[in-house]
Amino acid sequence: MPSRNAAEYSRERRVRLDTRAFTLAVIPAQGGFKREWRIAYSAIYFIFGILIVTAGLIAFSLLQRAPLEEDKRVSAELASAWLARWEILENGKYRIAENLDDLQKIGDEYYRTIFGAKPDLGEIGQTDSALQQSAKILPLMSVMRIITAREEAYASMPLGIAVRSNQITSLYGRRIDPFGLETNFHTGIDFAGGVGAPIYATADGVIASAADEGTSGLGKNVRILHKFGLITVYAHMNDISVRKDQKVKRGELIGFVGTTGRSTGPHLHYEVRVRSLEPDNYYELTYNPMPFIREKL
Repeated sequence: MPSRNAAEYSRERRVRLDTRAFTLAVIPAQGGFKREWRIAYSAIYFIFGILIVTAGLIAFSLLQRAPLEEDKRVSAELASAWLARWEILENGKYRIAENLDDLQKIGDEYYRTIFGAKPDLGEIGQTDSALQQSAKILPLMSVMRIITAREEAYASMPLGIAVRSNQITSLYGRRIDPFGLETNFHTGIDFAGGVGAPIYATADGVIASAADEGTSGLGKNVRILHKFGLITVYAHMNDISVRKDQKVKRGELIGFVGTTGRSTGPHLHYEVRVRSLEPDNYYELTYNPMPFIREKL
């Protein structure tokens, strides 16, 4: 009996729900037939559901349109840029072919200025026309290799200051230890700075190490290996933003000023070292960074 009563109650409830409806009536002002329409709740719920789903789809399409338009714009700009580069290369190729004689003259002048002698092309000048054209720019290519080597050497020299600070708190050389009365040799230069001030690489190179020595020594520090055996050290950092073996350029962010390690306050300890180039006799020597710091970029 209880189960039958529950079933009958459920059936009666469904019937009541199905009979619930709105009545829409239209009564003419001047009299006449009254018109009525009966709209069930279920039909209204269905219509509202359709409207909500439609509104959601419209909103989703509008939200997706902006990224798609941005992607199209970026793609068009990239395509335009590559097309412009291609046109520049093509025009440059034809201009070089048309002006080989001028390039030869420029190369000869530069070559004579640097080496104090006229370039000797040997027997290349008596070969076929293709080799003769190539020979015309050999002196210029030699000069450009020298210029490129000097540019690479300049980019690898640790020049300037690693942190935007004009206050030097400790110079390179002998000093009284800040933690005692004895004297010791300070192997770098200390720059005062607030915690979190950015630190930048002073030359192109590769991150040799990005380590944390804890509460002793240099604390959080970064060592950058440059060409010609030069090494720069950045110590007592609050945070490090590079990793070992990462390539960096001059002016690239490598970390932030802190007071980690054996430090009395927030500052950057900066060193320039020179390492041996002999694999069987490895050593590092500290060098006074001041000549590099004074060099204007």
